[in-house]
Amino acid sequence: MLEMQAAIAATLLRGPRHLPADLFAGDSAAVLRGLRVHANTISHARLVALEDTFPRTRDHLGAAEFNRVSRAFIDVGGALGRSLALIGEAFPGWLADPVAADLARVEWAWLESYHAADAPALTLADLAGLDEAALLDLAVRCHPTLRVAILSRAIAPLVDPGFAREVRVLLIARPDAEVRLFAITDADVAALAMARELAPLGNLIAHLAEGHPEGGAAVARLIAAGAFERV
Repeated sequence: MLEMQAAIAATLLRGPRHLPADLFAGDSAAVLRGLRVHANTISHARLVALEDTFPRTRDHLGAAEFNRVSRAFIDVGGALGRSLALIGEAFPGWLADPVAADLARVEWAWLESYHAADAPALTLADLAGLDEAALLDLAVRCHPTLRVAILSRAIAPLVDPGFAREVRVLLIARPDAEVRLFAITDADVAALAMARELAPLGNLIAHLAEGHPEGGAAVARLIAAGAFERV
């Protein structure tokens, strides 16, 4: 079965010369007609999946241009070997329009966060009652739904009208039932990188203090955003 699927995929991507002669019954013309229908069905499903995955990118480019670049992406094999749910993973990097690429990166990060594993999020209430030593020693790590999208252009208001144009880094997380987006800074990104593995909260506060007037307040904002898992 896997060999048959691989042969069909190779034929759809590279042409009828890659179709084994004994794979299907019937004459070659009938087989090719069937494969053409199958290819059209798959292509349509992939185009629809890209539209559903990147609605704001489609709005920015316009339906006709989005369809054109989507077809080109599929034609060069950008979707090969990917399920419909994962078809858009490489799509942001394919887009030549930098604004469209930024939008697509945010939309893909949103989708990854939405589908990520559930885990309890660390909340500010969890810190209540801890003395200073216990607070600084508290081990934290990034929430599994956490994603960071870095923008190359001042397009944050296209993502959310509430964001200022100067925002260039977005935090995406789903600490409960809803995916949320927050504007963060490069200092926040550096602190989050420290928490990819378990790290004492005091280390993050000290690191953030270099880029924020108050390192503790910056960590509190990240906790409120659902950036950390309750370990």
